[in-house]
Amino acid sequence: MNMMVQGQKPSKLMPVLIGGSAMTAISIIPVLNWINCACCAGIMGAAVLGVWFYKKSFPADMPFTVSDGAAIGALSGLVGAVLTSLLQSLIMGFGSTDFTFQIERALDEAQTRATDPAAMEAARDVIMQLVGNPLMLFLVGLLFALVIYVGFGALGGVIGGNIFKTRVIPAPPPEN
Repeated sequence: MNMMVQGQKPSKLMPVLIGGSAMTAISIIPVLNWINCACCAGIMGAAVLGVWFYKKSFPADMPFTVSDGAAIGALSGLVGAVLTSLLQSLIMGFGSTDFTFQIERALDEAQTRATDPAAMEAARDVIMQLVGNPLMLFLVGLLFALVIYVGFGALGGVIGGNIFKTRVIPAPPPEN
């Protein structure tokens, strides 16, 4: 299963799935998701985890670079964004009347504090159209998740790549 052709890098599939699944778990599980309040530390940490798994599959004679880590981090972010968006859609029950009622109630409360009622009414119309279309709401959430997860995943991958990269030890100078 772990057989490779000489000079070919190992498969990225399992490390990416592990990193993306860890991102999803960190983002979905209550209290654990607070880690992401610290500059998306959970997303970056999960990317580092994926990079670590990828580095473990490298043969000893093959160099591991920072770009390998960045690729794993970004791909993990892609998987994490899709999985998280799907699970959040299922958990929140987009399109349910309860969800729509909660949004309407929040908008009513915001309306009472608005300094520009016309702008608030326009925003309310856009938000209610979005909430009324579960597919569009999912796609907008997915778009935001992709930007955040891929970006911070790549950053975590760069950090992991720097941690696990192959170090070249310079040869000692020749003696005269």
